[in-house]
Amino acid sequence: MTMRLFIGGMRGSQPAIGSGFDEFGGDTTSLLLVGSHGERLVLDAGTGMRAVAGQLAQTEPGKVTVLFSHYHLDHLIGLTMNPLLYKAQWSFNFIGPTFADGGVRDAVTQLLAPPYWPVSWERMNAHIEFVALPRPDGCLTVRQNLRVCGCLVPHPGGCVAYRIEDSISGKSVVFATDLEWEKRTPAEETAFRMLCTTPEPANLLVIDAHFGRVQREAFAGWGHTSWEDGLEIAASTGIPRVLLGHHAPAADDATLRALEQQVKDVSPGAALARAGQWIVI
Repeated sequence: MTMRLFIGGMRGSQPAIGSGFDEFGGDTTSLLLVGSHGERLVLDAGTGMRAVAGQLAQTEPGKVTVLFSHYHLDHLIGLTMNPLLYKAQWSFNFIGPTFADGGVRDAVTQLLAPPYWPVSWERMNAHIEFVALPRPDGCLTVRQNLRVCGCLVPHPGGCVAYRIEDSISGKSVVFATDLEWEKRTPAEETAFRMLCTTPEPANLLVIDAHFGRVQREAFAGWGHTSWEDGLEIAASTGIPRVLLGHHAPAADDATLRALEQQVKDVSPGAALARAGQWIVI
């Protein structure tokens, strides 16, 4: 028994639509992490939440934890696409950091209410709870066996990267979407490297790779990282597997397929995230 990771979507900024986006998917970031004892942890709630909800619906109804890195719309809008919120057998625990412009309760309750959505969260049948992370660099336990630790990463408005450890299998994954490595402070770099390596290197790094270094100047200030930076972070922290995501909206399957070949020439243990895939950690 070990952790498994399902990719509901890992498109960045906005969904991509059309036949040219079938292989890597057009839905924005939402992943489902299943622990060794069946613990269900959803990472962000982009439009990929539709596929995540489909996977959850195939399991026994019960408690699901949704962990937010931040609250930009491409990581939040999928809550409106989750039919399980209308079913009384389900319980959702929304957890996230608090930034200068609000926290998890603010983000979720304002979206799931008029005028943005016709049905208020208070009228949904599922049991809903909110937990604000007391500090972004703290740790918490999900359903006894999953330990989650975080650290702030550079992104407009704030963002938190997470390390999730499974106490049963001993496996771990670092989820670091929406960070601009070029804008890091020394303190942010130290904290992120510690997240990747403490108590030992994670088994998998899931990281923002919105562009390549040749495009760095054009994307300065957007809050994203090059795929080359992601590979170098993994190599320098001893993480053997890398999953690159937050694909640029205009990057179609042919573009991403060619990019993946470049990536594998540098790091054979790296790949680009594909919506719909399951990964054993």
